[in-house]
Amino acid sequence: MRCFLAVLALLSTLLAASAGGIAVSVQSARPFGYFVGDLIYAQVDVLAPVGKELSGASLPRPGALSTLLDLRDVEVKAIKQGDRRFWRIALVYQNFYVALDVHNVEIPGFDLRIGDETVPVPAWTVGVSPLREIAPAQQERAVDYLRADGDPTLVDEAGPRALALVFAGLAILSMIAVARDRGWPPFHRRPARVFSALARDLARQARVSRDAAAFNLALRNVHRAIDASHGASLLAEDLPSFLGRRPEFAPLQPSFDRFFALSRSRFFADRAVADIDRDFSELLRFVQALSRAERTQ
Repeated sequence: MRCFLAVLALLSTLLAASAGGIAVSVQSARPFGYFVGDLIYAQVDVLAPVGKELSGASLPRPGALSTLLDLRDVEVKAIKQGDRRFWRIALVYQNFYVALDVHNVEIPGFDLRIGDETVPVPAWTVGVSPLREIAPAQQERAVDYLRADGDPTLVDEAGPRALALVFAGLAILSMIAVARDRGWPPFHRRPARVFSALARDLARQARVSRDAAAFNLALRNVHRAIDASHGASLLAEDLPSFLGRRPEFAPLQPSFDRFFALSRSRFFADRAVADIDRDFSELLRFVQALSRAERTQ
């Protein structure tokens, strides 16, 4: 908003100063206070009738203007204002003048071609300043020219030390949990997790085939895993004693009962399974539940 108001104010000034003609105004960011290597920002505002066009070929080209001054960048913005045309030419110069004292440097002017007219842009000056060394007061010893060391900042180490110990403890506990889960020493002597391995095998088999032969094989493998966990062949009548010795499996007693009933009907009743896919899914869920219970030990 401020930029817009500034443009309107400048347009009003140029219109009042040159009604019906072409007006040129040169402005710089500041007229003084530049050092060697500084960038000098300036803008040239041009106001002309609507029928006039600014020739891009007449714009100054970036490059060295002298041994003291370079033109780094040129950018033009065109604005239509009623029955007038307005151009703002942004110029970026770089000063290479090494001043020994405060001095004015002239920014050279140039000509713009607007329509069939040549409009001169006048030269202007900026003030450059020297880079002077500020000599310190004379001292007797060379060491006296050095500034005193700053006071050291005292840091409370109690908080970071406590956090380090807490995170170290958490890391150790995490490593112990991973070692126990993977069976790394000293946990490599734990009982084999037969149901975990069986759950992976059944899930793989279920993705490959769910026919009657695969289902019968899955039932036999579950029986073998239960026998291995029991240490002997486990019949349905022995289930209470097994669950008494392995209390982690006690919540799954209804699932055990359904498994033995399904196995009995499949192998001893000589009756086909009504829905193999459903029973296979239930068997897989049963083994996965056994695997989860097994991992608690």
